Amino acid sequence: MKYTLLIDVTLLAIKTTLIDENEVSSQQIFAYSPATKNVIAEQILTTVINAIKQVQATLNAGDCIETITFTEMTIDSLIPFNEQKKSLIPVTYGHETQKYIDALVMNGVIGQLERKTGLMFQEVTPLMQILWLKNEHPGIFNEAMQYMNVQSYIMYQLFDVYVTSPADAGRTGFYNLTTQAWDTQALALSGLTESVLPQVVDLHTHSFTVVPEKSAYLGISADTIFHVN
Repeated sequence: MKYTLLIDVTLLAIKTTLIDENEVSSQQIFAYSPATKNVIAEQILTTVINAIKQVQATLNAGDCIETITFTEMTIDSLIPFNEQKKSLIPVTYGHETQKYIDALVMNGVIGQLERKTGLMFQEVTPLMQILWLKNEHPGIFNEAMQYMNVQSYIMYQLFDVYVTSPADAGRTGFYNLTTQAWDTQALALSGLTESVLPQVVDLHTHSFTVVPEKSAYLGISADTIFHVN
């Protein structure tokens, strides 16, 4: 029997849906451990890996998961990582950023950015979070070598690619919808450079295979095809 596995990634848990050739499906929920409201990127990755392993372990001999699709990974955050690819702060941070929004409203910058990005800026918009990080935690800001959202971090770890989708980039406050690139004004405002952000790629036109050392650990075939929506 061949199966398709769908994976939803949220701030609360990982949900899997296993679908067989007859369209019969079963779902499981995998909570993060230890349970905390301040989940970190590594917890999410570990739970995704454990979820795939545990689902694979339920199959009979000769059965296989043919495709795995990440159907949901829309957690709005740009997480700072150090040189060793270790996250420096929880996935959600910078909850007191309204003062930065207010200052940018006063000088007219917020309007310029909102027109270019198509976003209504809020306290949780990643650009605002990074302004908070830069001004209130400069040690972490200076140590950061890369910024990834949850989608790009999982893809980096599983597929060894440093990319994100236009949809996820578009929720950061950094992505210019007209130029379809990271916005130079937002980068200058935040102190980031384009090199520390993932490449923006239309993921619907790509499929991926997991890096060899992880396919054996996951218990899946090296030929298993991954899609990211």
